[in-house]
Formats: sequence, C-alpha cells, structure tokens
Amino acid sequence: MTAVRSAFSLPLVSSVDENLELARLGEELGYDDVWLADTATIDVFVLAALVASATSRVRIGTAVVPVFTRPPALLAAAAASVSQVAGPDRFILGLGSSSPAIVEDWCGIPFERPVTRVRETVEALRAMFAEPKVSYSGTTTRVKNFRLGVPPAGEVPLWIGAQRPVMAGVAGEFADGVACNFIPASAVPTFKQTVAVGAARAAKTTSLPLVVRLQTIVTDDRASALETLRAMMGPYLATPTYNSFLASCGYEAEAAKIKAGWDNRDRAGLAAGVTDELISDLEIVGDEVECREKVARFVESGVDIPMIHPVVRSKAEAAAMLEALRPR
Repeated sequence: MTAVRSAFSLPLVSSVDENLELARLGEELGYDDVWLADTATIDVFVLAALVASATSRVRIGTAVVPVFTRPPALLAAAAASVSQVAGPDRFILGLGSSSPAIVEDWCGIPFERPVTRVRETVEALRAMFAEPKVSYSGTTTRVKNFRLGVPPAGEVPLWIGAQRPVMAGVAGEFADGVACNFIPASAVPTFKQTVAVGAARAAKTTSLPLVVRLQTIVTDDRASALETLRAMMGPYLATPTYNSFLASCGYEAEAAKIKAGWDNRDRAGLAAGVTDELISDLEIVGDEVECREKVARFVESGVDIPMIHPVVRSKAEAAAMLEALRPR
C-alpha cells in the first residue's frame, strides 16, 4: 500500500514572492509535497525552480503541464533544469491533455487526439531522459536527433493527469503516477481500478500513486463558501472533459444542467447545476474539524496524496488554511 503524503497546491496568489513564502511555510508546517498548476499565471517551470531553491525538503510536482503547449524537447530541458535545482527525488513532471479552452482558445493550437498526444509525449520523454540521442516518430509527436544537454539530478518520474477511463488506462500503462481533479470520493475506487487495468497491461506489480487536487475553504461561514465554490466550479464543470466525467461519476442530472446553463449563457441555470451536495462531494468546505474529516474520507477512498488547494483572496487567507490543515 502506498503511504499517504500530505500536499498543497500553488500558485494561490499572483505574486511570485508571496507564493514562495507559502512554499516555505508549507515545508515548515510539515507538508510532504507541493504541486504546481500550469494556467494563465506564473510560469510553472519558473515557479518550480524558485520553489526548489526556496525549500530543502518538500517534493515538487506539476499537475499538470499540457502536452500541446510545449513539445517534448522543451519539456525535457525544462524538467531536467528544475531537477538540477531541486536535487534527486524532489521533482515530478506531471503531464496532461488540458482542455480545448486552454489549448485552442488561449494558445491557438488544435486540440486533436489528446490521448495519443499524452502517450506519445511520455514515450518520447522517457527516451530523452534515458538515451544520449533520440529520434521518435509517432502519430502526433515527432523528434529527430535530439540530445538533452542538461542532465537531470536523478530520475524524473512522469505522471499523467486523467479523468475519463481511456486516459486513466493510459496513465496506468505508461505513467509513474496519476493526477486527478474534481473527482468525488465515491468514484475513486472505480477510477483506481481502471488505472490498475492499464498497469496490468504493462506488467506493473505495484499500484500507482494517485494525487487529487481538492479545492478547499476552511471557514465557519459555510453559506458564503458554498457560493464562492459554486461560482468557481461552474465554468470548469461545463467543459467537455469535466462535464462528461461528472456524468460518469453518477451526476448525470447536474452535468446536464451545468452544460445547458453554459451553452445558453444562463448563469442562474449554470449555478443551479452546482448543487450543495455536489460541492460537498467534490470539495473540502467547513470548519477545521469538518475539513479534516472530508480529507480523511478521500484518503479512505484510495487517494494517496490529498492535495489541499485553498480557494483564497490573499496570502494571509492561504497561510491560515495551510496552518489549519497542517499534517499531524
């Protein structure tokens, strides 16, 4: 059985310096991991290298970097560079397909054959980290005569972000670990079984660790927190990947309402689909005791690394939540 690790997520605010202060605080509080999101904010590899320099023990992972926005050659160089700064066994490269909104709308790149693109990127990267000269020819990815000029400090584990069954199976077969988002605790056992089926295809004898990002608000004002999470979750859960995943987890009616609200630009309808029950099943909200109990529920369901992601407006709020849920 994989040992449970405590974790939190960055970035939480827009200031680089304040995120580094939170990274140092998290390490001081005893967290094992910090996982970095790659969105329209601080560059994920810049932040990873800075966090590695600002800390000495905490493990750093990306959850996740889109495979469409950086080709394998750039991913290999960036990951190896961060590995050198962090030192052996401190950096994990988590990759995923992301979404059409980020890949097509933000970056102008066609979102085509995402499962194949993820698999081929992982295959190319494994070769780049292991061999002095690499050529790789896939359906979506091509590399010719690549030499990695910056050796990593040690092995760089490759994790895959997955939601739906096909990608979960690919993660099991080709990755060293799995990252997931917006998954209810009740769906974790089935998800892990799908990962295990993929792992069996590769004759892996141990289960892959699973990290799950948990949007978190520690508060006594539950009603206000629910409204904050409802507004934040709606647009995410309207995207095709998350919407279909939500439906597959037993929330068909909620997924349909969310999609209809988004398609019709009906904010009230969108919000109506994000019910209090749904928020409670997917996220961590309540006072400190309630939040700890909910984190424990995810661990009991099979999550190896519950990743706390404080939903905050300031560094002070983030620090307070990290303090409240510090490892015991």
